[in-house]
Amino acid sequence: MTDSKITELLARAATGDPEAAAAFVRARALRLRAAERVSVSGRAAARRMLRADS
Repeated sequence: MTDSKITELLARAATGDPEAAAAFVRARALRLRAAERVSVSGRAAARRMLRADS
């Protein structure tokens, strides 16, 4: 989901649209999970590189 769509959902949620609020929460949770996966895989790659240097 693009930033503009998330911004639109947030704006609709702020006006009291419960469906938009639920969709915003779901989209935000998906983005957070994706960011965490990237972070975890980055840390794992760094550990592998450090072990390879040893």
